Amino acid sequence: MSVVESTADGQKIPVLLFTSDNRNYGVLLTSVREVVEIETMDPIEGEADDYIGVMVLRDEPIPLVVVRQTPSDTDSELPMCIVLQRGDAIVGLAVERVLGIRKFSPARAMKGLVATDHPQHAYLDDEGQLVQAVDADRWFNAQIALPLLSDQRALRLVTEQEELHEETKPTYMALTVGDQLFAVDSSLVERAIDDVGVAPLPKRPGVKIDSVIEVSGNVLPVLRLSDEDFQKQTIHIVVNFYGEKWSIATERVLGIVSDESPVGPDDDEIQARVISHKGAFHEVIDLHSLIAVQVPDFIRPGGQRA
Repeated sequence: MSVVESTADGQKIPVLLFTSDNRNYGVLLTSVREVVEIETMDPIEGEADDYIGVMVLRDEPIPLVVVRQTPSDTDSELPMCIVLQRGDAIVGLAVERVLGIRKFSPARAMKGLVATDHPQHAYLDDEGQLVQAVDADRWFNAQIALPLLSDQRALRLVTEQEELHEETKPTYMALTVGDQLFAVDSSLVERAIDDVGVAPLPKRPGVKIDSVIEVSGNVLPVLRLSDEDFQKQTIHIVVNFYGEKWSIATERVLGIVSDESPVGPDDDEIQARVISHKGAFHEVIDLHSLIAVQVPDFIRPGGQRA
């Protein structure tokens, strides 16, 4: 965005004021992303006017520039950074001090502000004082010559891919029954409850379901992972499968975990049945098979058997 704004007559625009090289400047607030302290500054690759180094902010490399009246081999203390952003391009403006935000009429073209042939603009305050306007476009446009810009984009792309991978990686609710560790796909889990009444069911030939629980007015059949120590299985994991709600009886819930096993082939059956977390192996509960074994006459929506 240019320092010359297209605004209605009399309309004022917010400008962030700062001090650099013992002189006051202003930059359009619309191009400012944030203001931070400069903790460390590393040398920058490539050569370009006004670039003094690179700062890493939250794993993001930001090329730093400074406003100078004349070229200088030494810089005054520059403790603050005004982070400017336009699209994917980012520049850090190293400054001595941030003065605050004020509203000005759009910047006017001026001559004689500095000894340069480039056009200059300035903001005029109510007292007639001039504040030189900073045009960030020249730095954004100059970044094409910096190797850092491609590195910056590559780093951001890798970070986004890692975040996407983490987001799409399946998670599981880990639980125990006796000495065995199990895991159930967390996307199927609605809630885990304890202290709920369990009603026994009469035995029927071929049906292993022995009890039900009532949750929010719904009667849920209890699926068991072990035929022993029913009295210890006091926690119920409510899952939604085949459009029905079921309860998986368990003793302890260990929390939500992810599979830390090395990624294997898509057709690796062992990988589909077992996950690893912190060195422990959890058997992944196959709800399809569990329901088919314990309720062989269950007809799922669509008329198919489990």
